Amino acid sequence: YSCSAFSTSSPSTAMAFLGLCLGVFSYQLENKKYVHVKNAYEHTIFDVARERGFESHIIWDSRWLYLAKPYSECYSDAVFHCIDGLGQPVGSQFPHEGELQVVEEKTQKVLEDLTRELTGIAGLDGNVFLWIHLPHVLNGRTCYGGDIDVLDRIVGLIREQMPGCALYLSADHGNMNGHRNKIGYGFDVYNTAVQIPLIAPKGAEPVDPEINCSIVDFQKLLFEGRLPEREFIYCDSAYYAQVHRKLAIIKGRFKYIYNKETRTEELYDLKDDPNEETNLISDELYDQDRHFYTPLRELYCKDNWAQVRAARAELRGEKDRIWRQEGFLTGLWMRLKRRLGFVYTKLKVMKRKYNSKRKGTK
Repeated sequence: YSCSAFSTSSPSTAMAFLGLCLGVFSYQLENKKYVHVKNAYEHTIFDVARERGFESHIIWDSRWLYLAKPYSECYSDAVFHCIDGLGQPVGSQFPHEGELQVVEEKTQKVLEDLTRELTGIAGLDGNVFLWIHLPHVLNGRTCYGGDIDVLDRIVGLIREQMPGCALYLSADHGNMNGHRNKIGYGFDVYNTAVQIPLIAPKGAEPVDPEINCSIVDFQKLLFEGRLPEREFIYCDSAYYAQVHRKLAIIKGRFKYIYNKETRTEELYDLKDDPNEETNLISDELYDQDRHFYTPLRELYCKDNWAQVRAARAELRGEKDRIWRQEGFLTGLWMRLKRRLGFVYTKLKVMKRKYNSKRKGTK
């Protein structure tokens, strides 16, 4: 079965790993900011697997040993199988020159490397819990979604090497993909960045596809065969002391977003507005062309305005209940670092434009 309302705990890889492996939302952690973890976490999904008689293994790209692992450290005694060149870096996170080309030889090597690791793990005695974390784009392909046929072949490899296994397909986060003129991930909590797929095998307890579920309950799905319905689903773009933190809270058909840096709020009725285009946080909407406020009820035909107001009050109150504020000096330092980061980034962009202009004139 599949669940269409399945959300990550964070649109950031390492933070999402913590939600998956620890079974908690980001706001429940003591982490102030996104830095290397000093002490490894205990009571992870891998510990649960061991207690149930499974030996844990992880297959991923070698780069995750420094891009994600130091920021999460929630892997207990799992055995790592690191593959060099599993992914093709794309997008603004990995700037490069020139236009990428499809190279089937690279893709074939990916399949051969995965086959080798799968064969070795399948030959082990006893029960195995295997987590395969594939990169955004598999090597040899050039864009998001351009490797879906390769993923299909990888699923076939798993079925071939491990017949009879229970196979679960999901992700750690989504991507903005141009929504609201944003192209990356990690900084926003809109659905395109935080809603992730979930395909589970037959035999697990069926889940109403309309029920909001979270990646933090993956342990229960794996080992108890169920995804509990939660009253609230939370998603954080950053830890509590970080200036650019954005928090999303979902209950039923309504989703509330709070932006810490701008101190702004948003409210969406996901049933009527799945693309999150109409902000219902206020009864009035400002007309920036005519410069006055207009009642929302005159602009949108809805039969649940009472529900909107109730959801607005309830979700805002839930945000206040879980919100944690850093100390004054910590907040001052974090804001200063944020400003300095803006300056540094702007200088980098200026340098890149200057170098590109020089190359173009030669």
